[in-house]
Amino acid sequence: MMSLSDDSKVVENFVRVAQIIANLEAILSQAKNLSLTAKNARVVALRAGDAALGFKPITNFIDEFSEQTISSTTKISNLSNQLFKVALELVRCSQYYEQVCKLRKEVRSNQVENMYVKAVKSQRLAANHLSQALSELENHFEDIQKQMQSAEYIAVTSRVEATNAGEFSDSLQSVSDFIASAAKTIKTAVVYNLSEIHTLRGLLR
Repeated sequence: MMSLSDDSKVVENFVRVAQIIANLEAILSQAKNLSLTAKNARVVALRAGDAALGFKPITNFIDEFSEQTISSTTKISNLSNQLFKVALELVRCSQYYEQVCKLRKEVRSNQVENMYVKAVKSQRLAANHLSQALSELENHFEDIQKQMQSAEYIAVTSRVEATNAGEFSDSLQSVSDFIASAAKTIKTAVVYNLSEIHTLRGLLR
């Protein structure tokens, strides 16, 4: 378990939580752009008619995984306030524990010893709450990671279909390029957040 004798480490980990939450904006922004791209691609595919027949189902897939990503990211955003509160509580417990430890070195009494026991319990409870919240976040990020794997597959497939769209080929090709780019951006953000969560959970054990 993370040692609360080093208060700076707890504050540093609170900052890690803030960075994880701030990083959600990039994911949500790209997911919304993917959803808009799906709608634009559907319009182009309709204009292209039979030439883009194979591209039309792909737009549905784009729309589907972008909406799934938006949903997952929104759920994570809804957890952010709770996560901040839990992380802040751990900081407060750390600070209290630090003060009690200093007092315990100077004063030996049953009252101080009881304060110490309560401080340890509070710290452990706050750490457990944060660990549970991080575990839930981790699950959501892993879902997004799977969605982006599907996005990369669709990007490859859509490139093939775009080559058969005649004069609309370039427009649909740009859709494929954007899907690949957005998927990469989201995956990078997710990998970073999963790494931070892994580090935090390791410190809380």
